[in-house]
Amino acid sequence: MKPYSLVLMAAIVLSACAGPGSEQQADSAATETPEAVTASAADISAYVGDVDEQIGQQYRTLAVHNYTRGDNAAGIVAIFNDHNQPLRLYIYPEGKQTGDQTETWIYLDSLTAKPVLLREIVATAGKVTENSFYFGNNALLQAETREAKDLTALEEAEFRPYQSPGEADFRLQPAAVDSLAKQVISAVEADRKDLSKEANYVRKQGAAYWATGNEPGWSLAVIPNKKILFNFNYGEDKYEFPCSDAQKGNKESTEFNSKIEGHTLVAKFENKRCTDDADISHPMTVTVTFDGKSYRGCGQSLY
Repeated sequence: MKPYSLVLMAAIVLSACAGPGSEQQADSAATETPEAVTASAADISAYVGDVDEQIGQQYRTLAVHNYTRGDNAAGIVAIFNDHNQPLRLYIYPEGKQTGDQTETWIYLDSLTAKPVLLREIVATAGKVTENSFYFGNNALLQAETREAKDLTALEEAEFRPYQSPGEADFRLQPAAVDSLAKQVISAVEADRKDLSKEANYVRKQGAAYWATGNEPGWSLAVIPNKKILFNFNYGEDKYEFPCSDAQKGNKESTEFNSKIEGHTLVAKFENKRCTDDADISHPMTVTVTFDGKSYRGCGQSLY
């Protein structure tokens, strides 16, 4: 399998309504969650390929930052299917790091939520290493490694059997990997202290963007592959628009255009700081044009 990079991950989490890692919306009726077959590493590889291919069609994404992993901070991006089963967990370095730079992917069985594969990319001075650990029936099936001078060369490198550096290697222990996966899932599903109750609610539905304003009171949530929720007039009027592909606006802004019978909506998110009426600063300035009239507010990406 090919290694991933933070550049790819940035594309995945920032691609709004087209869905993480996808440029086109898919027919939701055609998307089914693949089922893991864990009899061998080859079966797991096929399952993982199916999961990666279908991510971006209609799966739910949750993300958190500043997750403590050892002595370093990490970000987490978790993918869930429509039955709320976790499929893939991505843990990546965030902020200033000590020691090696490690990116970790954990793939989970769509039925049991047990890990079937842990893959990691470890970057050290002048070398990149990829380690893969396959699990089935609560046992380690296979462990392999390969290394090269950089990510490009790593794709052509040959795998060889993994040699553990010591007895305390948790990656060889299915129960320990399962414990890590549960901790990560709990972290992404917990309420974020920097968000309001309403923002936390839509984030757990998979919302990628959130905005509010007071002209009169309104809120907007963009849920990739599904819908745009617009609550207007202090919540008295509620509208559900289909989620269209994100468009690049002027000044590096992100725009969403959608319509339903009798109503039109344009939401523009600019990377310009905004201070709300409570004197709270937000990373984005948002303009919502609803049925031809514009309303300004503040917002942020929930990824």
